[in-house]
Amino acid sequence: MPVPLPSIRLARIACAAAVAAGLLAPGAAAQAQGRDAGGRAAAVPAPAAASAPAAPAAVKAVPRTVLALVDLREEQTIRLSRIHTSAELPLNHLGLSVVYWNVADGLPDLSRYPDLRGVVTWFAGEPFADVGAYVGWVARAMDSGVRVAVLGQPGIRLETGGRPVPLTLVNRFFARFGLRDDDGYSDLTYKSKPAAADAMIGFERPLTGALPGYPLFRKIDERFASHLVMRRGDDPATDSHLVVTGPTGGLVTDGYGRYYDAEYNRRQWILDPFAFFREAFTTDDLPKPDVTTLSGRRLYFSQIDGDGWRNVTEVAPYSAKRVLSADMVRIAAIEPFPDLPVSVAPIVGDLDPTWSGTPDSLAAAKALFALPQVEPSSHTWTHPFQWAFFKDYNRAKEAPFLERDGTPRAAKGEDHAAETAGEVSDIGRYALPRAYLQQPFDLDQEIGGALAYFTRLAPAGKRAVLVQWSGDTSPFEDALAAVRKAGGVNINGGDARFDADFPSVIGLPPIGLPVGAERQIYAAGSNENTYTDLWTNRFYGYQNLVHTIRNAGSPLRLKPVNIYYHMYSGQKAASLSALVKNLTAARAMELAPVAASTYARIAEGFYGTRFEPLGTAGERRWRVRGRGALNTLRFDHAAFTAVDFARSAGVLGQRHTQGSLYVALDPAVAEPVVALAATERGDIDPPAPVPYLIDGRWAFSGLSLDGGGFSVTADGYGDGAMVWHVPQPGRYAVTVERDGEAVWSGTATADADGRLALTVPVAGIPSGAVRPLRLRLRPADGAAG
Repeated sequence: MPVPLPSIRLARIACAAAVAAGLLAPGAAAQAQGRDAGGRAAAVPAPAAASAPAAPAAVKAVPRTVLALVDLREEQTIRLSRIHTSAELPLNHLGLSVVYWNVADGLPDLSRYPDLRGVVTWFAGEPFADVGAYVGWVARAMDSGVRVAVLGQPGIRLETGGRPVPLTLVNRFFARFGLRDDDGYSDLTYKSKPAAADAMIGFERPLTGALPGYPLFRKIDERFASHLVMRRGDDPATDSHLVVTGPTGGLVTDGYGRYYDAEYNRRQWILDPFAFFREAFTTDDLPKPDVTTLSGRRLYFSQIDGDGWRNVTEVAPYSAKRVLSADMVRIAAIEPFPDLPVSVAPIVGDLDPTWSGTPDSLAAAKALFALPQVEPSSHTWTHPFQWAFFKDYNRAKEAPFLERDGTPRAAKGEDHAAETAGEVSDIGRYALPRAYLQQPFDLDQEIGGALAYFTRLAPAGKRAVLVQWSGDTSPFEDALAAVRKAGGVNINGGDARFDADFPSVIGLPPIGLPVGAERQIYAAGSNENTYTDLWTNRFYGYQNLVHTIRNAGSPLRLKPVNIYYHMYSGQKAASLSALVKNLTAARAMELAPVAASTYARIAEGFYGTRFEPLGTAGERRWRVRGRGALNTLRFDHAAFTAVDFARSAGVLGQRHTQGSLYVALDPAVAEPVVALAATERGDIDPPAPVPYLIDGRWAFSGLSLDGGGFSVTADGYGDGAMVWHVPQPGRYAVTVERDGEAVWSGTATADADGRLALTVPVAGIPSGAVRPLRLRLRPADGAAG
């Protein structure tokens, strides 16, 4: 009888309850309804997962929320704000969840944020009518232990309307960062040069060329570290401390954090944002919920938007047979890769014969959904291009477009309406609000109705739960709520690029975007549109995805591998070749492939995860709550740190990569406990008294001791390559079961260090590991004692 390892997861929250719990920023009634004072989507955080168990009142979770103050009078939307586009990704990587507050609505009540770690600002102007009130607010925040990071303009030199602020009040603010403004400004910087600049400076771009003007900041508190000191000529008396961190947070002078190239519309970091925020918010003691890794390997997922489904391929010899692009993608890029899951999201309007579907387009969907590696998903019913158009919908708004929809014209003959539906027809212009306008827009039909439609098309046991946003991928709050109401998850948007054309981590978006009380989950990679000038030329361009994959994986693992494209990639020979190159490259990588909906759930879990410290201060032991589908934690600067299994529960495994320790949690344990201890060597797998997972291609759960060996449930795609660490070397018998019957058996040998590598082939196992298997490993020939 298996023994568990010793000592040894969304309903809408009412506004009032969410405010009381600190999940919504307090504000005007309009804000509580998901709007700011100007009627725009309110800058509020998404609710935590409703299923998360309530923490005991006596135990305070490790704070991991950062409150971003934005001025939506200036930046208009959170989606395009400086903090969201540039700072939130590094903050997410450090384990921090960002919520937003619009200072146009006044200053927030910090008591509404029970797990607040810090505040971040990045103003371009002077947003406060009463600077004194803001300076006092910052002081009280710091006095309560909340750290503050200031980038760009501090917002305290002028009041709204241009009224000057007394220097004594200005310096009261700067003193909190160990600085004093000497009321001077160096506007001619040709004689200025760094007197001191540490490794935090020159991250993506060195300080070269004409430098921005800067204020003269003198350091008055030696508790603060100066990362950049500028000097005019050779006079130390002119030294100005432009980047500092210390016990209350950090400050980066405007122009010295990020560089903007107006000619090429490119942004690059001068400052190392990971190092700056690490110091400003002291994140080394914080376990990091990680969305990039599963079973010790970099996570992989793929999704296809249905645009171009009915296009006739130009690829020989299939073009002569008038094969649809959707079928071409299946033939060339899905069927040959059964080990790489993909979520396929058609548009109902392209399939349903009462709209613009044909027998061929419908048959293409059924053939795709029948493949074991394909997850049925939805690209909506009518493919909205401009989601904001439907926020306050009435049919009269669409009247001017009713003669210009994507319905096939008789003149098209048998072309299956090539390039009429989806983004192919109006990409970058969006001449229509949606592809199909025959009937009035119905949000419930668009979201829940489409998911139900595709579930009916799929084989029994498969359910469509993922909505892949269409058009401008900018859903409004009610659209996101409709996904949740239908029991689904969402993805798309973000346009992640990190390559020669986008040479900065700024090209990588954060995990998601708060939209009112909901949250949009971004894709982890960009689709082929950004590589092909919005599908107008360079149809081979998507082959350059490999550069983003590489740069987003090393030296820091910032994103999973995501191959995201449209069905019109099956139309051109060049685009299809580029796609196959990407899939071939992915197949050669060490990955843990999952369905795209699984990634979306993991990403949602990032925001709900809470850590309760156990034991005394500095003991490095936490209970993990509310993580949902997220099953990896990361600890940075941890080459000589390992899991202490004797004081942990619900831990599957551990692996050191890039100087970090990745800890795999057991999905079968709702609230695992993770404890850390020092280990003497960083060049070998840490010893442990129990077996643990080092890495594997599959997902694992329910790890149990089983005599002198262990058993574990596994599921995944492709052959099950895996590496375990076991307490004793020797030969092990391996049995793989499904429903209690053995489907494969073999042996594997653990080396002298206890490292046991094996691969379970799926050939001959019905459904492979897509349906869960139970693995049993037992010592043979006296192994493990």
